[in-house]
Amino acid sequence: MTSRKILIVTYYWPPSGGVGVQRWMNFALQLKEKEWEPIILTPENPQFEIKDETLVGKVKDIQTCKLPIWEPFQLFHNLTGNQERSHIQQGLVMEKSNKTVRDKLAVWIRGNLLLPDPRVFWVKKATNFAVEFIKKEGVSTVITTGPPHSMHLIGRNIKNKTHVKWLADFRDPWSKWDILSKLNTTSLAMNVHEYLERSVLKQADKVTTVSPRLAKALGNVEVLNNGVSASASESITADESHFTLGYFGMLNELRNPSKLWMLLDQMCRESPYFASRLKIKIGGIVSSSIKDDLLKLQELKNKVQFLGYLSHEALQLEYQKCNLLLLLLNKSNNSRWILPVKFFEYLAAKRMILCLGHRESDLGDIMNKKDFGEIFSYNQIQSIRGFIEDIFENKREPSLEHLKSILTRFSHRNLVEKLEELLFKLHVH
Repeated sequence: MTSRKILIVTYYWPPSGGVGVQRWMNFALQLKEKEWEPIILTPENPQFEIKDETLVGKVKDIQTCKLPIWEPFQLFHNLTGNQERSHIQQGLVMEKSNKTVRDKLAVWIRGNLLLPDPRVFWVKKATNFAVEFIKKEGVSTVITTGPPHSMHLIGRNIKNKTHVKWLADFRDPWSKWDILSKLNTTSLAMNVHEYLERSVLKQADKVTTVSPRLAKALGNVEVLNNGVSASASESITADESHFTLGYFGMLNELRNPSKLWMLLDQMCRESPYFASRLKIKIGGIVSSSIKDDLLKLQELKNKVQFLGYLSHEALQLEYQKCNLLLLLLNKSNNSRWILPVKFFEYLAAKRMILCLGHRESDLGDIMNKKDFGEIFSYNQIQSIRGFIEDIFENKREPSLEHLKSILTRFSHRNLVEKLEELLFKLHVH
């Protein structure tokens, strides 16, 4: 290997908040510690929905190159009449029950004309910059991470114009992304997605993804799991005066646990003691229809607290204030492939986890027979009830032995060793 300089092309970088930024922010920090030189190429003016200024200080020592990006969100504002907003919150137009003609047109345009995603207009500018930068700085490796998967098109272009080695990292599916059906994607547009995806998988020198099942779906590529940072926040005790169920993340129709809400409402009606102690905290972006439905439940409406978006630092504290953490996977086959960042963050909080999704999944493979939580389908109401009652009555607590084992296995410090192996293999001829 001639250089330890690595150009990482990512749309999400501090001050971007949410889970999208965590994976490569932490890998870049770990690579820096191991005397690699990660250099970030990211948009100067991205239209991400949530910001977390507290993350900026963490990456102050990592060289960052920022280029202006044009994104077609003004088109959506014009079509949907959302002129007063700087951006459209993810998925909310798609989920409106009574879509106007303009709403439907906006969704169709997003699903069929902006391929592979609305960030595609940055590809040419980023490619031209990266090619010159690589030649000037002697960069030996490029890493692209998607979604947005247009970042991989930048990597493909760089690969075709230089002799640099290229690793393409898939944090989520591409052509099998479960949102595409909600975007009314036509067969023609699907063919484009599949063609672009195949070209990336074929031309990249290495491809990584987050879980074994997704690796198999992509064609037996390398697994580089999501992980957890060793720098967890100070341990605090949950509020003993309440039984707090916490959910943190996007809450939309793809993962709405409507039967769980009704179950909790019923448990409150049946047990005044349970009702007196139950508190529900929800942090993150919440679909207005779900919020409305929750507030219609007589027993729950005064027990739900919507926290809105929280910084990553504040999230770590909120996790620990809960007695039980709720993890929701999409109601689709995609959820069998996903090992979400949120799961590892929940583990670090050392609280029991109630997960709704597929038991026969990559997440199930980790959770099954481990005493730090359970994974149920959305319809297993009686089993879910029994689990909640056990936690409420203090019959089950997380096994510190199991937690330590998983947290060590999936620490960024350990995972970066696998990443280093892959980087060295890239340059073995």
